Amino acid sequence: MTATARRNSETPSTADDRRYAIRINVQIEADLVDQGRRHFSVVLTNLSITGCRFECSQPLRVPGSITLMIEGIEPIPATLVWMENGLIGAHFDEALRPTICNRIIRTLRDRADRK
Repeated sequence: MTATARRNSETPSTADDRRYAIRINVQIEADLVDQGRRHFSVVLTNLSITGCRFECSQPLRVPGSITLMIEGIEPIPATLVWMENGLIGAHFDEALRPTICNRIIRTLRDRADRK
């Protein structure tokens, strides 16, 4: 078995290469408020303690500051870091506590069990 290591001079080429936290695939409806105080409905498609990816039909400014609002969770300030084909990546201004991520996932499971 051969292991390869990235040289220090190399820079990551994709978002996947730059990730430091495990992402969990989700389907979460949320609200987003941008810098202009416009409100949008979005669907989060993955989540980690450091950021998320979501679907949004409206164009947003990248980079740009937003506030993400998920039912039952305190508002989450974040910065938009990329946008492509209706998918947008955001990095949370402060990492979420693992207990917050667990609460979000638990809430999703409870909703699915009720259906």
